Amino acid sequence: MEGCMNIYSWLHIHNRVRPHKIALKYHERGVTYSELFHLTDSLGSALHDAGIKRDDRVVIMLPNIPEFVISYMSIIGIGAIVIPVNPSYTSHELMHILSDSDSRGIIIEHNKKEIYEAIHNECPQKVVITVGPDGDFPQWVSGTGRGIREEREQDDVAVMIYSSGLTGYSMGAMITQGNLMHQSDLLRLCMDGDDTDTTLTLIPCFHSFSASGNMLSMLRYGGTIYLMRKLDFKEVRHALLHEDITTISAVPTLFYGLIHHPDMSDIEYSGMKTLVSGGSALSVEISNAFKERFHADIRQGYGITEASPVCSVNRKHAPMKPSSIGLPVPRVEVKVMDDSGRSLSPHETGELLFKGPNIMKGYYNHAQETNEIIRDGWLHTGDLGHIDEDGYLYITGYKKDMVITSGFNVYSREVVGVLNSLPGIRDTAIIGQPDLMRGAAIKAFVVRDDPSITEDDIKKHARRRLASYKTPRHVSFVPEIPRDKKGNVISDLLSSF
Repeated sequence: MEGCMNIYSWLHIHNRVRPHKIALKYHERGVTYSELFHLTDSLGSALHDAGIKRDDRVVIMLPNIPEFVISYMSIIGIGAIVIPVNPSYTSHELMHILSDSDSRGIIIEHNKKEIYEAIHNECPQKVVITVGPDGDFPQWVSGTGRGIREEREQDDVAVMIYSSGLTGYSMGAMITQGNLMHQSDLLRLCMDGDDTDTTLTLIPCFHSFSASGNMLSMLRYGGTIYLMRKLDFKEVRHALLHEDITTISAVPTLFYGLIHHPDMSDIEYSGMKTLVSGGSALSVEISNAFKERFHADIRQGYGITEASPVCSVNRKHAPMKPSSIGLPVPRVEVKVMDDSGRSLSPHETGELLFKGPNIMKGYYNHAQETNEIIRDGWLHTGDLGHIDEDGYLYITGYKKDMVITSGFNVYSREVVGVLNSLPGIRDTAIIGQPDLMRGAAIKAFVVRDDPSITEDDIKKHARRRLASYKTPRHVSFVPEIPRDKKGNVISDLLSSF
């Protein structure tokens, strides 16, 4: 059938062509392509036997460990749909995703199982698999696989990533097989990536930037994914000195650490093939400091979950402009539009729109919101910027009410809803307070009716319902939140408190 495909076919090829090549490296553990193929075959067969069928949705709530990659490819292999979830999410956040996605299974670390158990009556799963020393994951991969590749069309959904788009509430962005094929080849097309590469995979693989730039690119080419569960500069140093790392695709926070952490002062980067920053804006200060200290360029790019996610990057064989997010990636078009729908000329600021094979199929069960963000094939990003005379893109602001911190989007609507649910709180608003390491830190402005409520009370309440990166780092109590006649927060006045 023309158009049939499944990215799981990559593992079939590597099992035949490079069975002994290391596919995954985690601490001292190496997993060859042959081992990865057989583990995914076993898990996929077991999932199918347990009742997970074509187009069923399965949540993966794991950090960067081999079991994440094994689970991801197994689920796709049987024609089911992966829902990657931040393992730091609370029960409150997880329940929304499980319910909204109609998921039928969850793979979670055993020591995080209580997060699911607290809500399992409201959203029971047909399959629950636990990972870790006390988990049952080994039993699920111990059987004999039967060959799990389910043929799929390019427009079939492979992954659903929860994003708030332009709305401020979380919806499942449906990423297709064709989207993933396009994204997985960008490292080759833009940076000369190939099967000799090893990616330092520190950004969580549940993040679409890491999934495409670090994980899927290597699984497609036959390279190696060096997995890091968390930021540990001693391990980063070991990896850069001893593990033949060729590619770092990361958020600005990591590059800030590479500059300033004492363990990293003597590392050499000039021979490395690719250094890419994304997720949030790379400050000129970080870019220049890295170039001055290590004589190597960090190439800034841009993406949005709904575009699978990469839209543009400063390519390897094109002039680099450090303050720019680069040129559109191959086969992707861009235009800048004003609020009246007029396409703008170079250096005129408006909303960035993209069209191409990277654009999601839509939001699961949210047709209206899909039609609002994708019009005539163009994805409306909610990001403001302009194009220069050479076709390079620049971000200048956001139409959507959000803060980007350490590469994660935090939407005001969600945080404010949680803060306002605390008894004694009348009104709240959040802003991004400039932070060189994180890009921005979340600051909450709170109007309280109960004067006994403290900053610590606010933070504890937020932590019970929100992941740590969404929790305000700073709280300021104010007499009122300045709003316009439509009820929108007047940010300039808010910042003056």
